[in-house]
Amino acid sequence: MFEKTQSSKGVLRSETYLTTSYEPEEPVGREQKISRIADAVRPLTRRQDPDNLLIYGPAGVGKTTCVKHVSRNLEEQASVKSVYINCWQYNTRSSLLTELLIQLGYPAPRKGKPVDELLSKIREWLDKNRGVTVVLDEFDQLDNQTEVIYDLQLVNEEAEKPVGLLMISNQHPTRISLDQRSQSRLNCKTLEFQSYTAPQLEEILRSRVKKGFRPGTVPSEVVEKIAEQVAEDSGDCRKALTLLLNAGRKADRQGSSKVKIENLKNNK
Repeated sequence: MFEKTQSSKGVLRSETYLTTSYEPEEPVGREQKISRIADAVRPLTRRQDPDNLLIYGPAGVGKTTCVKHVSRNLEEQASVKSVYINCWQYNTRSSLLTELLIQLGYPAPRKGKPVDELLSKIREWLDKNRGVTVVLDEFDQLDNQTEVIYDLQLVNEEAEKPVGLLMISNQHPTRISLDQRSQSRLNCKTLEFQSYTAPQLEEILRSRVKKGFRPGTVPSEVVEKIAEQVAEDSGDCRKALTLLLNAGRKADRQGSSKVKIENLKNNK
């Protein structure tokens, strides 16, 4: 049932680089966006208030990848802590603040602990450290957006070290439900990510082909076909990578020495 269906010289070398969960060291095709995000958080390296930034755009266009890239460099190069929270998973005020505390190194607070106590612990941490960037991914999925933003901005004003907010959303800023008080405190800038173009997708796919496939096994026309197809449909990089990976798997199942255009048909 599970005999090997590909030779030791199959086209695929490592599927890791072809999955949507792989985080490249240097995101491809988003240099200007990365620069904007870095500029927003750079004041943290001087213990000054950064720009809060709402990053928005459709799925699969590199928002999270770019933010994680900047956050990783901020920690490694400037020793500024970065906390990543996915609001799909932590979508309430108390669960988000609790997860923030845990990632700052505190023991998990007991359930039902008052919000004021959670915020006090966050202020305590800030007074002892250089500051923190809080990444709120899938921000549009967060309940009580107004309360959470108000909480974090109040902490920022009261603590001795700054808090920077990077919020990532699939929704346009006009669809984010913050009241006027929180909007005023947040003083947020926006950064839009557009869908990838065919040339951008080609560049991304070629960089992954070099890592994930054996040399010479993926012809240019295959990469171009995937890029054109996905750019016309959605510009979603995840879909392009999935098509490429599935085409490679299909070629290996067939014992082919190269990925062919035919491998893209009924690609599932």
